[in-house]
Amino acid sequence: MKIRVGFGPETSANSFHQSGVKVGRLLGKDPHFECGFFREPFSYEELSRFDVLVFIKIAPARPLLERLKGEGRVLILDFQDMFLFPTAHERNPLKRVLKRIYYRNLEKEEKRRYSLFDLCFVASPAAEEIVRRAGMKPYFLFRQIYNDWNRENPKRHSDRTRGITIIWTGVTLNLPQNRPVEPVLEDICRRYDSRVLYLTQKEGREGFIEYRKWSLDRWERDLLEGDIAFRWHDNSNIQYLKDSNKVISYMAAGLPVVCRPTASDMTVIEEGVTGFFARSPEEFGRIVERLITNPSLRKEIGERAHREVWKRYSLERHVAEMKKVMVSLLNGRAR
Repeated sequence: MKIRVGFGPETSANSFHQSGVKVGRLLGKDPHFECGFFREPFSYEELSRFDVLVFIKIAPARPLLERLKGEGRVLILDFQDMFLFPTAHERNPLKRVLKRIYYRNLEKEEKRRYSLFDLCFVASPAAEEIVRRAGMKPYFLFRQIYNDWNRENPKRHSDRTRGITIIWTGVTLNLPQNRPVEPVLEDICRRYDSRVLYLTQKEGREGFIEYRKWSLDRWERDLLEGDIAFRWHDNSNIQYLKDSNKVISYMAAGLPVVCRPTASDMTVIEEGVTGFFARSPEEFGRIVERLITNPSLRKEIGERAHREVWKRYSLERHVAEMKKVMVSLLNGRAR
């Protein structure tokens, strides 16, 4: 008898396409599994068709979860970068105590809801403690590579030291994260006749920055316009616990990456070998300039990153790990 697995709720977000559509498509090729998708608003009739339910970033209300759990369904939350509740995300112990008092009733109810999940997928070491505080059991499942096309089509690096493209991808909501390094990038682009390309939700040109609309059909090819990729973030609780899907995508395209590291980035990049960490805008600028002026280093780091990341984060390995988890949970439920 096949294990019926549902992913949802369906959204237009890349996270659902990658962790729902693509994972479900590959999982469904196994004769022991049958996969489908569910929508919002959540309905018992639709959700009860499945043996295992994987909720990607969005979870139903407690009464519906209780009914499904009571009838033997396995419930999994794919955390991604969702917000749970204030105390769970607070790293400062004193602030956590104050928030626990202020949000007591809200958090009590939310913990009851989250405790119904059999486990929660996380792809960052920093997120493990977050979901524990929310009353869930974390399960570390590495974030799979999103840009499959780049496996056979990586960056072919040039010998140029001018006219370089420095690339970043992300939603416009996260553009302010880059503000601390933009003055450094502007200076570098002026001195080396280069540009910054943002693949995001807007189009146009503002000085040294070109904005291009991110497209699911085109973004893997657009990545190859970059010579160097970067990620910066503020020191907020939310940003620090994010997983490394952005950095992994850059590496999977064969791009050398310069990032202010999160806890997850430090598990993905071997510093100085498959990418670089920068902990201040000044250090960031020095590393980017070094990569611009040293084409052989760009090529060496990019090619090594591409090679290593495909060994570790393929969709095939990701789905194989999910299968083991689901079978184990169902066997445990049967006992």
